[in-house]
Amino acid sequence: MFKDAKDFIDNKIDRRTFMAKLRDVGVSTVGAGTIASSLSIPTVSAQEPGTPEPSQIVEDLTGGELMAEFLIEWDIPYVFGLAGSEEVGFLDALVDRDQLNYVTCIHENAAMAMADGYSRATGKTSIVNLHSVAGAAYALGQMVSCYRDRTPVVVTAGRQTTEYRGSNGFLEAPNLHKLPSEYAQWTWDITSANTITETLRRAFMLSEAPPGGPTFLTFSKDHWETRVKSAEIIPRSRSKVDSLVPAKESDIKRITDYLIAAERPMLFLDDDCVRQDISVEVQEIAELVGAGVSLGARMPCVYPNTHSHFCGNFGIDQELAQSIDCFWALGGHMFKVVNKSPVPWVQRDAKIIHTSLAGSEVGRNYPVDIAVVASVKATAQAVLAELKTRSISGKDDSWVHDYTKARRKVMDEKAAREHDWAPISTSRLMKELDAQVADDAAVVTELILSKYHLWDYFKIDHQKPFNERRYNYATNSGVLGWGLAASIGVKMGNPKRETWCFTGDGSFNFGSQALWSASRYDVPVGIVIFNNGEYAANRKAQNFYRGRSSETGNYIGVNLKHPDIDYAKMAESYSIRGERVENPDDLSAAITRCRAEMARGRPYVLDVRIERFDKGMESEYYDYFSVARQSD
Repeated sequence: MFKDAKDFIDNKIDRRTFMAKLRDVGVSTVGAGTIASSLSIPTVSAQEPGTPEPSQIVEDLTGGELMAEFLIEWDIPYVFGLAGSEEVGFLDALVDRDQLNYVTCIHENAAMAMADGYSRATGKTSIVNLHSVAGAAYALGQMVSCYRDRTPVVVTAGRQTTEYRGSNGFLEAPNLHKLPSEYAQWTWDITSANTITETLRRAFMLSEAPPGGPTFLTFSKDHWETRVKSAEIIPRSRSKVDSLVPAKESDIKRITDYLIAAERPMLFLDDDCVRQDISVEVQEIAELVGAGVSLGARMPCVYPNTHSHFCGNFGIDQELAQSIDCFWALGGHMFKVVNKSPVPWVQRDAKIIHTSLAGSEVGRNYPVDIAVVASVKATAQAVLAELKTRSISGKDDSWVHDYTKARRKVMDEKAAREHDWAPISTSRLMKELDAQVADDAAVVTELILSKYHLWDYFKIDHQKPFNERRYNYATNSGVLGWGLAASIGVKMGNPKRETWCFTGDGSFNFGSQALWSASRYDVPVGIVIFNNGEYAANRKAQNFYRGRSSETGNYIGVNLKHPDIDYAKMAESYSIRGERVENPDDLSAAITRCRAEMARGRPYVLDVRIERFDKGMESEYYDYFSVARQSD
């Protein structure tokens, strides 16, 4: 869909052709019209009562100043980046423009993830400024996260001066703008300083165009330094993409019919629900039709886990999965897991509905009875409205209540058994955090095997209005090093909301450079490291293979305890306080100290030694050899 959107904006296809292409992939006529109107390029207009906001005309500015003025006009307060020599024309333009803050990061991985977090917290598209092929390559991992999670971020990178291109000069990359093309909605090399404002507008809009994701622009050094006689900045108010694309009325009625007729329907929330919250609509639909609600394996907890219809991660309980007779996937992907299941996770005779703005995902992996390319938010709203027009009485929902009660009992019994464990059980750690973290906190998680403990023991209360309950942010990309920087971006985007980062020790090591930015900018985030001293997911994978590693307990590339990393001391090197916690009875007081430091306006690190679990958890093997001894 985004290729067609790009062709439409570039005037390569007209409105009628664009709408026809959208209808071909299942978008309703109304939905196609909504998208086309959002992407239409407006013309300059005079300011009259009832007329659109006029463009701003700026004169005699350098390309760097043009870019800065564009960002200020579009109410972009932060530029996340790591400065370099090729970007000096843009950086110089920031000196006298206090409305635009440059957020210095000491690694591009952190800059991308920070912008990602900011965009998620605010719903606004953010911007990243990188240096040449080096900066673009370092940032690519977290660009993948933005792409997988549909987060709108505009990424810019400097490159050699136009007249020096082709000389194989320092850090030259002939096709730099194409580097992230597989993980960007659109890439472009700025061809002239005169096109900077026009191209930035296009980049922002294509980043937001369904299904959403990063765009990537490269600037020759001289384009930021060249003076432009006159340029137009089209206002933000005339450059917004409406992603609430409705489904066809006939599809809404069919989905409603299927849900009402089903004995055991399941509402499955996946990728699109990261960007569009639909928890309120889904909760009401589930209660009306007696449906369970489950999440994709890589999803944040985007649904209140205290609700009596919440069934957790779909597919873990195969007995439940095989009993479902109507399955509505709200968002693609079906299913983002490590290994292909030997049996279909949804039985073949079940009615399957799939709704997503990512047309390439709908029906991709499973047979689909109703395939809908539309907004999950708009579709859920329409189905809910349709359900309320029907006479629904006596719908048996005892199956889902019985299931969730039994599931809760098992989890509570497990937590009771593990309460006094040392190393500390993950269930105990989550319950202690649950007792003290604010009821409306933003919680950014980068936990691999421990992620489901948040779903199970850290309450997101369905009885509170959406804006007053906790909200979980996470990435489903699998690219490590996202969580810490993303939590900083989340806090910057909503500074009044208590913000936490729950991260595994392996993930933390990929993104620890973000501590520097948290310290410099006084970002009061509570950072909790779930430290089991290993890459537990790698041990699990080697056990799944059932080879020599599993037989001997000698897991290659797993152990992180030799040398053991003291994360509190690492934090101290960035002027951040912290402590290690090993005794479960010390947890409560440590969390209290963390919150007190956050109240002072500073970040704090809790390095919590947690238990290992599953086969091989007792293994202390680590791959070792001494280079020093080889020199004897």
